[in-house]
Amino acid sequence: MQFHYDKTLQQKIKTMAKIADDTPAWLTIYLIKSLKEWLGQPCRVSYQEGETLLQLGYEVLYVPVVEFAQLFAPLIGKVNKIWPVQIFGMADNHELVEISFAESNNEYIVQQRNVSGIWCDNLQDIYLSVRFPDALSAGCMCQIIWAAIRDEQVAVFDWRFADFLNQQKLCKADYTLSYCYVSLATDIAQKNPAACLSGLKLQQKEVLWRMFLEKHLAPPEFEWVKDALLQDGVPDWIEWHLALYRTLEQLGIRSINVGSAFELMDNAGKRLYFSMEHDNAAEHVLMKILFPLNQ
Repeated sequence: MQFHYDKTLQQKIKTMAKIADDTPAWLTIYLIKSLKEWLGQPCRVSYQEGETLLQLGYEVLYVPVVEFAQLFAPLIGKVNKIWPVQIFGMADNHELVEISFAESNNEYIVQQRNVSGIWCDNLQDIYLSVRFPDALSAGCMCQIIWAAIRDEQVAVFDWRFADFLNQQKLCKADYTLSYCYVSLATDIAQKNPAACLSGLKLQQKEVLWRMFLEKHLAPPEFEWVKDALLQDGVPDWIEWHLALYRTLEQLGIRSINVGSAFELMDNAGKRLYFSMEHDNAAEHVLMKILFPLNQ
């Protein structure tokens, strides 16, 4: 983003922060988590679908510029080499200030650009704008950042994001699954099925039900659900109910209760046969939801 500034001010700082080599995606995740801890609050995420710019805002009253630079200049600098980062804040006189960092001889130079030409020691309402190479990577990182600031363990993505996720070392693709599962911790997501289930959104659960009921596929995620039912319970179990009933409605499948007997009829009036005795995990979960009192 381009703004009109009359003055550029500089100040040298020293920082002891050491940043490990990693992909820009992981560096951005670490930056967001570190800022949340330092500022004591999560960020506001602003993103318009189809765009390449992602904005992260922190509505705070006091951000010491030098301390901010000492802590975050090396990290922001590494991200900026791949994905351009702009930093903005408000000065005490309510003018917009842009901050940037430059490295020189193991030191960092903090630059402030504003209209007044007055150095600002403290800022308010810090905003970071990150420019991505394309809309797909921007949309993917928006979802990951939302998951990170909510301290979620796993973020779940459609396969259209697989190339970007692999490139950024965010997941090890398992093409036997229905989605890409990104662990925001250190473990591989698939080693923690409960966390993967907690990462699934309501609409993604609807897709899994549709794959089973309409396409007659057996998504392996239902194996996780079946196992969870036999152990500590399924995360957000109510969503599996709501997703199923929504999918049944969309497909025109009706349940008919006659006394103690239950039947499922498709939109052509043909009876659908399901049983708890079958090995199909999706069928087991379906019956568990539709007829809980008969089990």
